[in-house]
Amino acid sequence: MAAVKQLSVSRSPMKQYLLGTRCSSRAGLYTLLCLGLVTSAAEARQLTVGPTAYPGGVYVFPSSGAPGPAPAPAPAPGPQNAHQSTPDYTQHGTDWFMGMCRSRSKQSPINLERLGTTPPTQTMDYHYDPITGAVPLQAVGGMLMVDLSQQEWGGAVYSGQTYLLTSMVIHGPAEHLIDNVRNPLEIQLVHRSMKNPAQQLTISIPISCAKPPPKPVKVRERKFIRRPWIGAGSAASSASSLSSGAPGPAPAPAPAPPPLPPPTTTTTTTTPYSVPRKIEAAFNADLQQFLLARPPFAEGQTVSVQLKSFDLSRLVETVGGKDQGAFFGYSGSQTSAPCLDSTMWFVRRNPLMASNGQVKALADALYKITNDFGSYRDIMPTNRRIVEVYRLQNVPLLSIPVENRLPWGSNPRTDSEMKAQTLAKLAKDEAENAANYIKDFESRLRSHQTAYAEALAKATPPPEDPEVVRRREEEKHLVSRVRSMLTGDANNASATVQQAFRGNRDAMNKEVQMINRQMSGALAPAPAPAPAAVGVR
Repeated sequence: MAAVKQLSVSRSPMKQYLLGTRCSSRAGLYTLLCLGLVTSAAEARQLTVGPTAYPGGVYVFPSSGAPGPAPAPAPAPGPQNAHQSTPDYTQHGTDWFMGMCRSRSKQSPINLERLGTTPPTQTMDYHYDPITGAVPLQAVGGMLMVDLSQQEWGGAVYSGQTYLLTSMVIHGPAEHLIDNVRNPLEIQLVHRSMKNPAQQLTISIPISCAKPPPKPVKVRERKFIRRPWIGAGSAASSASSLSSGAPGPAPAPAPAPPPLPPPTTTTTTTTPYSVPRKIEAAFNADLQQFLLARPPFAEGQTVSVQLKSFDLSRLVETVGGKDQGAFFGYSGSQTSAPCLDSTMWFVRRNPLMASNGQVKALADALYKITNDFGSYRDIMPTNRRIVEVYRLQNVPLLSIPVENRLPWGSNPRTDSEMKAQTLAKLAKDEAENAANYIKDFESRLRSHQTAYAEALAKATPPPEDPEVVRRREEEKHLVSRVRSMLTGDANNASATVQQAFRGNRDAMNKEVQMINRQMSGALAPAPAPAPAAVGVR
């Protein structure tokens, strides 16, 4: 039912009519401004806030002195803006100033692109037990949320820390963009660190269908005010005066206008809810368990959902499907107030498919909760944050340590223990940061020294003293003369030695040849005797 606000005015009925004829073409809060009943758009907007109201709603102006209906009760405040009566998604979070929401350095969501075909380079283990029993599905802060913190249903292990599942949140449309595409729904599995509940890990699952539902079109309703009634006699006298050109008699006083109709209340009819059919394409049996009854469609509503072996791992990864278990991983923040930037995000690279009816049932509820704006925060700058591709692995058993555990909630085991652990972790982190800073400083100092030495080596030396240059030249000349003298003496000595060696060698060769000749003569055989002469008789 649209909100109806009674405005008590002191103007006469005729003046209200005259103002209405001039301002009736202005709808919504602009009518209030035109009539002078409010001084600003903010004041007019505060007067027209209701469970299903929208800027430019229906306004009923009662006749003077007539009592009007009581204003519509304000819904329960949501977590987005505690000072507002309804979750404010009119600007999709760009106007939030709570906590760290005004920061733009490490906020979520972001647009994930250019990694559509990159293979996973990291892995992360997770495990969930099947959920059985009644769980509350409630509309809180413009979102649909299932509280799962009353029992340990599983979790994930990242960077040596264990994160337990605390809630399941549904946004519509999706908050993260994948290659500039916004899917119709996004399921976020929120986990908290066992050592530090302020640190979160969220597994985001975009949901799509064959024909995404269109965004509702806002229809601006107007309340027209009739023009003041003018009697027949007055109209006839005015016409005769205009035709003759002469002033006519004074017109008779017009009768009093009829009173305005009594205040009315506009009611909004809700279309009957029908459970999505199983015969539709891409029907998802797990999501269907939340759609057997109408989801909450007003802030603060809660519907009890009876789950039967609801396995979250079937939402995280489609076994045998395309790009199974591939997720984008980056460091970001919460997407609702106070927007703490201590959340590790894992966004499924390919959306989970569901039927058109299932997606429409959840999207319609989320649009009704947020007055047809949709419960998503606008994308934030990436600011050179590293986005990696992870492979999420469903392990059969997730080891959960039992030491150093503190119960969650408003009253931990002891406040002092919680503070001590927090301070100890801060001290450890500061010590590690200091050690890393010293190491980095040492590396930068060494690099600076190396660069300085290279610069000195390349620099042009200053001019030398001429006297020093003359002495150095004389020393070079003297050294050259000494080297020449030593070289000549060495050459002469070498020649003398070689000549002596050659003379001795020649003498020795002559003696050897003489000895050889003597030995050759001694060893020669004696000549044979001559034969005796024979006489002739």
